[in-house]
Amino acid sequence: MNRILAWVTMAFAAGLVCGCTDNPGPEPRTGAPMLTEEHAQARAARISEVSYDLELQLDGEAPEYTGNVSIAFMLDDVREDLTVDFVGGTVSGVQINGRIHPVSADGQDAGAGGETAVSYNGYFLDLPAGSLRKGMNAVDVAFSHPYSSDGSGLYRFKDPVDGRDYLYTDFEPYDQNRLFPSFDQPDLKARYSTRATVPAGWQVISIVGESGVTDRGDMKLWTFPQSALISTYIYALHAGDYRRWESSAGEIPLRLFARASLADYVHPEDWFVPTRQGFEFFQRYFGIPYPFGKYDQVIVPHFNAGAMENVGAVTFTERLLRRGAVTRADRRSLASIILHEMAHMWFGNLVTMQWWNGLWLNESFATFMATLAMVEATEFTEGRLDAFRRTAYAYRADERDTTHPIELPVPDTDAAFANFDAITYNKGAATLSQLNYLVGPEVFRRGVSEYMASHAYGNTTIDDFLGAISRAAGQDLTGWSADWLHEPGTNGIEVEFTCEDGIIASLELIQTAPPSWPTLRTHRTQLGLYDFDNGNAGIRLIPVTYSGERTEVTVAPGARCPDMIYANHGDWDFARVDLVADDLVTIREHINDFDDTLLRSMLWQGVYEMVLYQRMTPQEFIDFALANLGREPVDDVARLALRAMQGAWFYLQRLAEDAATRTGAAVRIEEFLWQSLHDSDPGSDRQLLMFDNYVRAAASNPGLERLAGLFAGSSLPEGFVFDQDRRWNVLVTLSGFDYPGVDSLLDADRQRDPSDKGRRRALSARAAKPDPAGQRRLMQQLLDPDSGLSVADARAHASGLFPVHQHALQLQIAGEVFDRMQFISDNIDPGYFRSITGGLLGVICDEGYLARLEQAAGQSGTLHPLLRKQLLDMRFDVRRCLAIGAASGTSM
Repeated sequence: MNRILAWVTMAFAAGLVCGCTDNPGPEPRTGAPMLTEEHAQARAARISEVSYDLELQLDGEAPEYTGNVSIAFMLDDVREDLTVDFVGGTVSGVQINGRIHPVSADGQDAGAGGETAVSYNGYFLDLPAGSLRKGMNAVDVAFSHPYSSDGSGLYRFKDPVDGRDYLYTDFEPYDQNRLFPSFDQPDLKARYSTRATVPAGWQVISIVGESGVTDRGDMKLWTFPQSALISTYIYALHAGDYRRWESSAGEIPLRLFARASLADYVHPEDWFVPTRQGFEFFQRYFGIPYPFGKYDQVIVPHFNAGAMENVGAVTFTERLLRRGAVTRADRRSLASIILHEMAHMWFGNLVTMQWWNGLWLNESFATFMATLAMVEATEFTEGRLDAFRRTAYAYRADERDTTHPIELPVPDTDAAFANFDAITYNKGAATLSQLNYLVGPEVFRRGVSEYMASHAYGNTTIDDFLGAISRAAGQDLTGWSADWLHEPGTNGIEVEFTCEDGIIASLELIQTAPPSWPTLRTHRTQLGLYDFDNGNAGIRLIPVTYSGERTEVTVAPGARCPDMIYANHGDWDFARVDLVADDLVTIREHINDFDDTLLRSMLWQGVYEMVLYQRMTPQEFIDFALANLGREPVDDVARLALRAMQGAWFYLQRLAEDAATRTGAAVRIEEFLWQSLHDSDPGSDRQLLMFDNYVRAAASNPGLERLAGLFAGSSLPEGFVFDQDRRWNVLVTLSGFDYPGVDSLLDADRQRDPSDKGRRRALSARAAKPDPAGQRRLMQQLLDPDSGLSVADARAHASGLFPVHQHALQLQIAGEVFDRMQFISDNIDPGYFRSITGGLLGVICDEGYLARLEQAAGQSGTLHPLLRKQLLDMRFDVRRCLAIGAASGTSM
């Protein structure tokens, strides 16, 4: 748009008092799509009372949208220029305090009246100090911006099924400025007023409910009143021809939105029930009513994450929708994500971190609270099983070269982007659980409530949070914080006990730490003492606080000697339980005799870790799994055990040189899963679980023949529905082996499934085909920044490329990818990095590949932090794979 609309009237007369200080500011900003903490702090020290009045014109056809934003703010001084973030757009006009300023790339042009030019370098506007005033300022910008293709900023999608358009925003950590010019940092909270002109059939959803919708011919103007104070990254504006469902949680209006073509796969009560339960729980727990009025949940296509906690307008990935049977695990996973995002409305949105070093507390707390709400407020009382699974991911992340303290410096928004990991989410959540047990759940709740009330609509640091918990508990948490939050690494814990005449004579806990991170911490745990009698495990529980290298545990006089002691019953602790040889003997014999499902899950994980630490071969674990899985009655435990068996099968396929060894293992796994599939109750969740694992494991000719036969209707067990999503899973597997006739099957199912998901699954299936020429073409496309490939399509290709048995083909192009690593870092959007490292590279258990990976990681100091982290993680995984092979006598 070529003219600037709705200029804001200034609240105060111009003032030119310098307000200078002797403290030098940061070095001038350089042109880059990121913000440093130093510049954010300097800007926050000068600015307050920010508000945005935004107007946008959106449609479904033009390559870009246009808009105007009026920014009002209080400025403490005019000693230097002021930057406004805006990455990748075009600025057609700027007015500052009522005077129009020219815009140029270098800020050298003067206006007709001598006004200094505003420079815009494609990353931020630089407002000249001479145009600003001490006190209230008004800056008005007319702009345009391309719709996003990578899912950040404002993303637009046209549904191939019906031609309907869908737009949504995604901003964390530094992408709100890709929608419109702003001061894009979490501690510059602002109030937002929004107007959006859109096609007449569209819905528009923002952080507050609309105050009016006005006809404008074949367009409509949606008006949204001024919001409460919020941070930039949790503002939202979604628009399009969404289908809508409505409900309420007490007085809170609830709405759910999804694409019209997916409406049949949306089960509204699966969304609304946990939402209602969550509001009841969180308002009671925090002692603060929901602060943002209405609550919308929007299911969107091609979303980069699982969900995003925009104020009152939460976005969720369409991957949560099932185009077939919905299992209890599916519904529980959905409820967990819903509750996680809802917890953010208080912790993160009402009270927000000052800078991105507080990201861990924001995400960890929401993860911790989601589990608590699941267990106490929903039907999914088994929610701690998922929490343990997440904690296991944290153990794996914390042993890597890329581990880091939970609380760590974040110099810029690029580094913040790299810290969305299992330390930030899962180790932090386990650490908060430790703190909860250490001070007591009710004390912890009171501290959290006081923290919320004291800092509502403000920004905080970790000291504010721990101070509130400390006051509630009446104890100093400084030492706890230093050990748990500022030092990386996971402690190990082992039980050492002796018995005399059937009575416990001594019982000690031995704490260890990795050499690189030697901190020994204070832990709160629960010992489980188990006695086996006629196939049943009796349990005695002892809560214990331990610290230092050895802790003596006092037991009741005359306590009988147990058959086994486990050091973390109930998953209170964040510590790796080191199983000893006697434990493994007991577990082999009694894994299915423990009544506690969480404990069985933890024992399965503990045995699998023996593979990772080279104390058991992959083949031995597969033998253990096949001997015990058939008697596991609980789907969630079986799911974890099957995932572990798939992990062992991955290593065996990568490492075993003898084809007969691989084929023999494949046949044994396939036969077990196929028989379990047919033995499962018709239409049950167990039946689906076994089928899905069979598809992932199938590698022998007979196994592949069974899968191909499904398309002719043969071998389908009673009650099993071969839905479209599972058809695609099978096609990806068959294509990976170039099974005869698979191309015809792919063509037929592409016609059967014309949806965007069907298109992308077909991309995955065709990418899986062992075709060196085709794989090379995909490599060139993924490495071309001008290819026009969307992030969603890049991920679709990458998810199919190079199944585990194609590592020889993968090696043929890996060297070329390594040769272009600096080019990738400098020229490819970070949203594509995972498709490149995971699709084109990955974990190849080969010494030559490791040498190239070592070389690439060696230059990683010049790479984008996210790409560097992915390379270092791959290096760790390749080293581990080779170590497992060496210990197993199967290295390549």
